[in-house]
Amino acid sequence: MTESQSRENQNQLQFTLSEQPSPLQWSVFITLQLLDVYTSYKGLKYDCVEEKGPLMGSNPTVGRMLTTKIAILTPALSYDLNNGGITSIMMSDMNVFMAAIVAHNHTIYNKAKENCRKTP
Repeated sequence: MTESQSRENQNQLQFTLSEQPSPLQWSVFITLQLLDVYTSYKGLKYDCVEEKGPLMGSNPTVGRMLTTKIAILTPALSYDLNNGGITSIMMSDMNVFMAAIVAHNHTIYNKAKENCRKTP
């Protein structure tokens, strides 16, 4: 491999690693954030389920959950976007993580639906 080919490969690698998230990835990210709130809300309707996140209390409202998400995500994402810190790979990782959280919330909801009472 020549020196110019090596530099070209490095440039391609840098471009690949710093590729920006696609509009689809952003749509999935936002959808997963909303699904997290929705699945949490559904589970919290049962007397045996409580929120474990320390910022919201054990039984937060939908408004509180959305406000907390917005308050935390907006400055973090803004900082990263302004500094080129969110890559396509990072967004994929965040989406996989959030999908796991939504799946976990859904599992908790299904168990609560079978074993617990709905709160008024």
